[in-house]
Formats: sequence, structure tokens, C-alpha cells
Amino acid sequence: MKIQSAKIIRPIVTGFTLLLLDFLTKYIVNLKLPFEKVQQTFLPFLLLYRTHNTGYHFLFGPIENHFIWAMAGLIFVILLIASLVHTLMKEEFDHFNFTIYAVILSLTIGASGNVLEILIYGRATDFFIFKPFPWPSNLCDQYINAILYITLPIIIIRAMIDRKRQKKNLSVTDQSNSSEASSAPTGVSGETGHLKDRDD
Repeated sequence: MKIQSAKIIRPIVTGFTLLLLDFLTKYIVNLKLPFEKVQQTFLPFLLLYRTHNTGYHFLFGPIENHFIWAMAGLIFVILLIASLVHTLMKEEFDHFNFTIYAVILSLTIGASGNVLEILIYGRATDFFIFKPFPWPSNLCDQYINAILYITLPIIIIRAMIDRKRQKKNLSVTDQSNSSEASSAPTGVSGETGHLKDRDD
């Protein structure tokens, strides 16, 4: 248990580092970048554009009572973090699965940046645009994207591969058992005949 607890510390520290990085970049951006003016960068697919999101989601549109939604989101994140920590401490994972769940834990902690900023300041700061996507984003959004589009698909694909491998192993085991069962009478018969010959 002590070894597992020591392993948990690293993803937690990494998660708070990601959260601090999210807040630090937003703080610098709010000091340095002009509000809602596009700034070109040396990367052709990246634009800097500072804006404040006070209650809008690019999937769901305008969101009323954003403070309530942020509080609900924070509660959900806390429950998710607690669940991940409990799972990592109790379950016996191999190195690959432990690493994936640890990465999800770190990203989940970092992804709480937006809801915390909304609760503290009443808005979330977005400051860059990835072409060809039209909406502004921030580091916290990218942590969420990494969970949804990288780690979760890896878990699903790995589970499918493991399930297929288990079915294959079961099939081989069943065939082996069937072979042993079918060969058993022949062996017994041969041994019986041999004994009869000896008796004669």
C-alpha cells in the first residue's frame, strides 16, 4: 500500500503543476495581450486572441447561471479525482494501465482550471485559436481534449485488445482440454490391453 501511495503522489503533483501552468498563462495573458484583438504568431495554425468566457460553451451554446454550473462542475471534478485516486490505490494495474489512469488523474486536476477561474473571477480566460477551429481556447480546454480524444480512446482500444486476447486464450484452452479428454479413453484401453497380454 505504501508503494501505491508513493506512486499516486507523482500524478497528483503533476496535476497541480498543470493547474498552476493554466493559471499562470492566463495571468500573463490578461496582463500582456490586448482584449479581443487577433495577434499573429510564427506558427501558421496558431493565433493569439484574448477573450473572456462568462457562460458559453462551443458545444452547448449560451449557458445561464454559469456560477451554478461551475460549482456543479467543481463538485464533479472533485468526485472524479477521488474516484481515480481510490482506483489507483486499490486496483492491481499493470504498468501500462496504471500510467494511463495516472495521466487521466493529472489532466483532470489540471482541467479544473476553468471552473475555478469562473468561481473566483466570474469568467474563464481564452487566449489562443487553433486553425481551422474558430473558437478561442486555453490550456485547461486542451487538458480536457487530451482526456476525451487521447487517453479514453487508448483505454477503449486496449480493453478491446485484451478482451480479444482472453477469448483466444479461452479457445486454445478449450481445444487443449478437448484433446486431452478424447485421448484419455485410448490410453486407458491400450493400458488395459497391455495388462491382459501380461496376464496371458
